[in-house]
Formats: sequence, C-alpha cells, structure tokens
Amino acid sequence: MRFNVGFYDFSTDVGMNFQLNRFYSTGVLDYEELMEIGRKAVDFKTWISLFTEAGKKAETEGNLKKAAQCYRAAQFYTMNDAKDEHGESLKKNLYEKCMSLYDAYYGTFEQLKYKRIPYHNGYLPVYYIKPENPRSIVVLHGGYDSFVQEFLDFLLYFAEQGYETYFFEGPGQGEVLMRCGIQMTPEWEHCTSAVLDHFNLEDVTLIGISLGGYLAPRAAAYDQRIQRVVMYDLIYDFYGSITHKMGEKKARFFDYMTAHPRNILWKWLEKKLNENIFLHWLLGQGYAIYENVHTPCEYFNCIKQYNTREISPMLTQDVLVLAGTGDLYTIYYEDQLKALTNARSVTGRLFTEAECADHHCQIGNLKLALETIEGWIESKTNG
Repeated sequence: MRFNVGFYDFSTDVGMNFQLNRFYSTGVLDYEELMEIGRKAVDFKTWISLFTEAGKKAETEGNLKKAAQCYRAAQFYTMNDAKDEHGESLKKNLYEKCMSLYDAYYGTFEQLKYKRIPYHNGYLPVYYIKPENPRSIVVLHGGYDSFVQEFLDFLLYFAEQGYETYFFEGPGQGEVLMRCGIQMTPEWEHCTSAVLDHFNLEDVTLIGISLGGYLAPRAAAYDQRIQRVVMYDLIYDFYGSITHKMGEKKARFFDYMTAHPRNILWKWLEKKLNENIFLHWLLGQGYAIYENVHTPCEYFNCIKQYNTREISPMLTQDVLVLAGTGDLYTIYYEDQLKALTNARSVTGRLFTEAECADHHCQIGNLKLALETIEGWIESKTNG
C-alpha cells in the first residue's frame, strides 16, 4: 500500500480540496490528475462528470481500485434526489458501481475475509484478517458518511503489523444505509457490541475515524471489552465546532433558533440554507444518514447529541486523542483531554502543518497517524 505525504491546493473550494487531498493521501489518484480535476470542477455537476469519466477510463485500463474510488468520488457529491437518464437514483447506481469494483479488487486478497452480521432488519458488514499468533485485537469503524472500502488499507496496515483486525460499518454508513436502510443514532454501543459478540472478542482496541471520534468513546463507555479507545480525531462537540466556525453572532443565532423549532424564522432560514448548494447537499446528507431528521432544525438539534461531554467521565480505559492544528474540531482539544477524568491513561497527539498532518484525520500524512496509533497500542499492550 502507498500513502502519499503532502496537502495541496487542488481546488479553490475548501470542501472539494479536502476531498481531493483525501484521494491523494491514500495513493489512489496521482497529483497531476487531481490538479486537472480540481481546476475543472467548478461545481458538483462538473465534479460528478469528471470523476465518472475518470472511473470509466480506469475501469477500461483494468485499474479496479482507482475506478472504484472515482465512482465513489462522483457518488459523494451526488444529491440524494438526483436521477440518471433512466429515471433511477443516480446516487444508488453510482454506489453499486463503485461497490462492484471494490469487491472485484479486494476479492483478490486471500487473507481478507468478509462477513455480514444480522442486525435489526439488515446486517453489519465486517472485513477482517486473523493472522496466526496476533499481537492483540484492533477494531475500526468510520464516521459520518464513510464506506469501509475507503479505509481497507488501514485494516491491511494493522494486519501487517501482526494485529487481528476488524473493520465494520454501522447504522448510517455504507451498506448498512444504502442496502439495509438503517440510519444512524447516537447509541453506537449497540452495533459495536454486536460485532464483539459475534466474533467473541475481548481486550479490544477500538479506533473511531472522523465522527468515530464520538462513536468509539460512546461504545467504550458501555462495553468494558473495549480496553483501549482511539479518537481519530476527537469530536468533543459536533454542533459547537460547526457553529463556532460561523462566528459568535451566527452561533448565538443558531443556538436561539434550535431552541425554538416552531419559530417562523425557520421558513426563511431553510430557504437561505438551501440557496447555498454546498449546505443544501450537506443537509440532504444529514437527512439520509440520521434517523428522524427531515428539516434544518432537526438536523442541527440532532448533531447536538454527538458530543463526548457526558460520556467522557464514563471512560475507564486507556484513551488516545488525536487532533490536527488546522481542524475545526481542535478548538475542544484541551477540553477533551481534561474531560477524561476517570480514564486509566490519557494520551494526546496534536499534529502540525510542518508534519503535513494538521488537517482532519491527518489527511496529508496518513502513515504518520497510523504509526502513532500503532505505537500507542504497542505501549499499552506491552508489545
């Protein structure tokens, strides 16, 4: 596997630029082609078209992993109500396209196993590798709208270091959402415990990626089979981090509005939010991912639940908190460390721009983040 180092200005749009750097960091797409796409992708429509064409080209060339990532990139910014030329869901069709290619690529890895665990009215997909005489057990999961396939190189990394490694999707993620229709709720302990139960796992290190920085500690607070937990990165206050970025005046306004869901101003505010194509897409993602969320007011009140204020004192395990100096969630870094009052040990790691790792989830230097996590696990399990 290849992880590239560096965070570049592929696009003038902050959101698109982060996604393009994500594809660069994982080593799937090259610098030159990302520069070309970033220069041309002025809106979601051109983004989807460019990545769809790149996917077709890679597929023709037999580069299955690259083709899958391109179709996933196109699917990422596709609106949930978008239709293809046959009147079918474009987002769903792009999802199935990228999944078939991911399956074809990772199906060649003999040591990599896949299993579906029955869960509610669907299942939880789990990829795993069980080496002989493993050093210890590592379980990973993603966050807000992640696909497990985008992180399978993480699973392979820990397996190569000698760990028995599992990566699962839970409610609101990947197959669980797209094929089973199960949406996300804050109670992440239920799906995590289902995975631990099925494989009879004990003495586990749980790594939560992105929004997993809330989900993983939430699970650990209620399941002592998890003995080490990694917030990769921290999500101390999802709502607070987003409104803080708006500025103090707008943050106070949103605090007031979310406390008054019947306020007539919501009609005006919803119209204003939907006029911004990025916010319209973001809200649409939230409506699809979260359970019982259909309006901006419900969305912002929903994400208030995703905070570790209440659960942090419940953690009695070893805890690793990762953050980047350029990440919006890092405003709560010190608060998160101080809130872990009953943890067996607390370790913090603040990554910097000089390390090309200051962005969310250390996009720009993924290998450094993985090495940091692996070294910490080794230190807490006596090697």
